Amino acid sequence: MRLLGMVLALGAIMWVLFRASGGSEGDGIIPQEYQKSMEKAEGVEQSLQDAADLQLKKLDENNP
Repeated sequence: MRLLGMVLALGAIMWVLFRASGGSEGDGIIPQEYQKSMEKAEGVEQSLQDAADLQLKKLDENNP
């Protein structure tokens, strides 16, 4: 019984700490600035891939 009380108390303490830290409202472990940089890099990567695909398509059309 004493063990059950300690587990419940520990659970309550953890719940309070979780709620005090923002709970599930957090953005994640990656800071927002880094997340924006990664999204920008993904956009650049996609545009480079599109340009490379376009160049390959032009080369294929010119060389039958």
